[in-house]
Parts: sequence; structure tokens; C-alpha cells
Amino acid sequence: MSLIVCSPSTENLLSGDKYIVTNPPTSDILKLKGKYNNVIAIGGGAVIDTAKILCSNPITCYPTTASGASATSHSVYWHNHNKQNCECMIPNTVLFKEEFIKSLPIHVLQYTRYDAISHCLDVMWSKDYNKLDSVLVKNTLEGLLDRSTPHIEILRLGHVAGSFIQKVPTTILHALSYPITAKYGITHGKALGFLIFPLCRLFGYEHQIKNLEKLDTFLDIDINFIIIEAKKYAKFYNTFTNININKLTQELINEKDTLLN
Repeated sequence: MSLIVCSPSTENLLSGDKYIVTNPPTSDILKLKGKYNNVIAIGGGAVIDTAKILCSNPITCYPTTASGASATSHSVYWHNHNKQNCECMIPNTVLFKEEFIKSLPIHVLQYTRYDAISHCLDVMWSKDYNKLDSVLVKNTLEGLLDRSTPHIEILRLGHVAGSFIQKVPTTILHALSYPITAKYGITHGKALGFLIFPLCRLFGYEHQIKNLEKLDTFLDIDINFIIIEAKKYAKFYNTFTNININKLTQELINEKDTLLN
């Protein structure tokens, strides 16, 4: 029998023995690495990442968000407020069920869409972008930005975007997001939702996200702290052009002030 890894909101969707995930995994999960032979995940990124760590084989998963975890061989966990990666196996079966996302809160879909959009933008800004099919990346981004795209299709596009970061790691958007989540407990997708707009201005990509809805909440964060911490990640520097720190700082401050007003 398979172990069902799920969240409180998805625990009633499949029957079987349950491992319920309430928060992103921490280093404690490594004590159970590879303990189970058969695992099915139903949920978002934290659920799928947990399932990949628990299983000694490729998992089956039913993504309920567009996190992209269903397409990668790594799982994110946290240790002493630091983001870490655990190398796992890519899921071998990925299924999308419309009935599984009917009760998904709209803000959760919005935040996870920010994550998928950030996967596309991060690889587009990477020094290694030439390793990917640029047409596929741009088409995926367009679909994620289109407000008429059905919710279930957003999840499928998120899976495709996840396949991009399997080949080309994320860059500055994700590097900046980790300290926001670690220090302030702001969810990964929401942090990226704050960062997308100033980073697109920095790289001259404003036109591509002109119809993307902004966050409707103010983030009380220390911009200088975020940048100092983000610079500790190698991916911060893996962009196609050198980052002007002063300009980056000002763009982030401007975005923070915009949300405040």
C-alpha cells in the first residue's frame, strides 16, 4: 500500500495511510529519507518535496498548485532559517485532477502562479538560458500571465516551468525570495509576487508583465537585509548581466513604498 502525503486541505481526497504536511519540510525530514517504497503526493510544493524525500523510488503526484516540484529532482527543506536542497528522484507519474483544486483559495493560486512565472523569468535571465527552448519558455510564460487561462492549465504550465529549472537553476528572483521567507515567514509565492515587478523593471521586462495583478498587501521587510542575505547564494550572480546593487535596492524600495500607499 502507498503512503499518501498530503496537506490538511487535501487529506480527504485519497484513501490510505496519511502523512500530513502542515509546513515546508525542515532538516528533521532527513531522518526519514527513503523510508517508504511507494508514495503518492497530493498537494503543493511542500507536500511534493516532502514526498520525494520520504520515498526511495520516484513518486506519483497530483499537484494542486503550480509550484513545479512535480518536475524536479530536488526537494527544498529549511535548516536554521536557511534554504537547503535534498537531491531526490523526479516523479514518474504526474496527474492533474480538476476536482482536486475546486476548493483551492484564489490567493493560493495567485501566489503559486507567481512562483511559476518566476521560474520562467529566472531562467530567461540566466547565463545558461541557451540550454532551453526559448520559444517554449516564452509560450509558457505567456500562458501563465494570461488571466483567461483555466486554473487546471495553470497547474500544467507550472509543471512545464518546473522542468525549466531542472535544466537551468533559478537566479536572482529566488535568491532574493529565500531571506524574505526565512526571516519574515512570508510564503515563497507571496515573496516572489513582491519581487517580480521591481526585478522586471531592473531588467527592462515591464512590458511582459503589464497585466499581472500585484500583491494587495504591504510587506514590512528590510530591503538591505534581504539583499545582503541573497548575495550569499551563488544564483544571485548567475544572471546574464551584472547586477547594479544600488539600482536593485532602489527598485525594491520603490515597490515597497508603492504597496504601502
